[in-house]
Amino acid sequence: MLREAAEAACVQDAVLTRAAQSGEVAAVGVLLERHRAGMRAVALSLLGAAADVDDVLQDAALTALLRIGDVRDPAAVGAWLRMIVRNGSRSVLRHSALVRPVEEVPLPAPDAGPEQWLERTAVRDWIWAAMEELSPALRMPLVLRYFSAGDASYEQVAFACGVPVGTVRSRLSRGRAELAAALAATADVAHGDARQRVRASRVEARRMLDAARERAAAGPTPAS
Repeated sequence: MLREAAEAACVQDAVLTRAAQSGEVAAVGVLLERHRAGMRAVALSLLGAAADVDDVLQDAALTALLRIGDVRDPAAVGAWLRMIVRNGSRSVLRHSALVRPVEEVPLPAPDAGPEQWLERTAVRDWIWAAMEELSPALRMPLVLRYFSAGDASYEQVAFACGVPVGTVRSRLSRGRAELAAALAATADVAHGDARQRVRASRVEARRMLDAARERAAAGPTPAS
């Protein structure tokens, strides 16, 4: 009985994953809800009952939304989601153990990241319509973190925006929450083509990251 239930769950996961990959945006939400308990269990096992657990889960949900097209075995999407949470949790642990000067943090390489898939799917228009609902102070950290080439680190986002890392974490947390609400509210609404807006925002994000790299290379400004 348990084996049959597990097999039926895998079949349903595969159906939902293929639907999500074909542009049915609500299917991603169903997948996340089905695997929410397992994802949280992974985060708790690595981080304990820390405040970072919710941030990691929010990060994982947005990553899943952006990269569902990368899933090669739709029936194993649960393991894929838990892997995202595991990697995010380990990243939190690494950053808490090692704080590097921002000038030593490598900037993302060009032509990398999830934006290639994002441009090929209807999910892009849905996400961007929701992103437009956010204030610029919340939208730009999200663009830098998730939509720029290479997925900028917290330190890179902070340096590019000229704010402390703690402020970046706070804005990302608020931005993800508001984005989730906007996505839920617009899941069944038709969305216009967002290619130009996405590209313009990515250009702005890259400009900010390039400017941050130039400031880091120049070093601290001598005191007058």
